[in-house]
Order: sequence, then C-alpha cells, then structure tokens
Amino acid sequence: MGDPSIRSYCGKMRQANKETRATVIALACIIVVWLVGGFGLAGSDIQVFHTPLWIIGGCVAPWIAAIVAAVVLSRRVFIDFDLDDDAAIPGAACEEVARHE
Repeated sequence: MGDPSIRSYCGKMRQANKETRATVIALACIIVVWLVGGFGLAGSDIQVFHTPLWIIGGCVAPWIAAIVAAVVLSRRVFIDFDLDDDAAIPGAACEEVARHE
C-alpha cells in the first residue's frame, strides 16, 4: 500500500474501477485477436504441420494474447491492497469527493 491515493475507501473504489475497466479492455483485445486469427485467416490456404493457419490463429493466438494481457494487467494495472473499510467513509462522502476532483 505505498500509493497514498488508495488509503481512503474512495481511492480503493477508484482503483477497483480502474482494474475493472482495464480487464474489460483486455477482454475486448483478446476477442479481436480471436476474430482476426480465426475468421480473418479462414480464407487462407496456408498450413502449418498439416493444420490450417486459421485453426492456429483462432486457438493459439487468443491463448497467447490472454497470457500477455494477464501479465500486463498484473504488472501495470493491478495493485495489492486491503479492501476493508478502515476509514468508515459513507458512500455519500465518496460521491462528494469524486465531484470535487
């Protein structure tokens, strides 16, 4: 908990929202990789080890993209902090703090 912005309950909720948004964006990127790798390569006659390229692009590429996304999220976005409410700030106070930022 070195980041002072996550010491308050509002800061913790902002961080949780940031992590959620980043995870949804990562999921969208993985879906795009799956669509492009699978359906985008469906017209290709290229084969790797007697397997059509679209199968490799549709199965292996999203798996690799998911691993890369998980590593990036864990190193750049996610922060380990305790979600317990130490400050006992009511929800209305968080909304007021957010309006003034």
